[in-house]
Amino acid sequence: MVSFYFCIITTYMKSKEEILNSYNTTGNDGLPEISAPDLLKAMETYKEQYAEAAFNAARQLKNSAYEFATYADYAAHTLQEARQQEQNRDEFTEAITLAANSVLPHFIPHDRTIKEFSFNFTMQDKSYTAFYKKDAEGYWQLNTWTAAI
Repeated sequence: MVSFYFCIITTYMKSKEEILNSYNTTGNDGLPEISAPDLLKAMETYKEQYAEAAFNAARQLKNSAYEFATYADYAAHTLQEARQQEQNRDEFTEAITLAANSVLPHFIPHDRTIKEFSFNFTMQDKSYTAFYKKDAEGYWQLNTWTAAI
């Protein structure tokens, strides 16, 4: 015999109207009104409420336990991951800039009227394209780079 167990978690979720009403004030004419900052707060409250509900509905198990105990834990973890990825990206961009600048003298155009150019180079067995622009003082500055396909 196979048994199935279902756990239903119910939480009271405020309606849009309830959330908006919690930020409403009464105007001089006696009608409810809401300021722009309070409307933004209400919208953020509504978004957070439904994000948390979606999180609770889709929580993932890891080793027979929930990977994140609460939505706040999940949000903090996600924010930390995003910051780490941004930091890694910044460090990699610094490495790309250093590599591109080190070979830049070999690619500078002789024609002084040229305002931008690009060249390909290899770093860690991968190809990249560096795009340079001439600044107002006449110096070449790395504008952007891409991983060559």
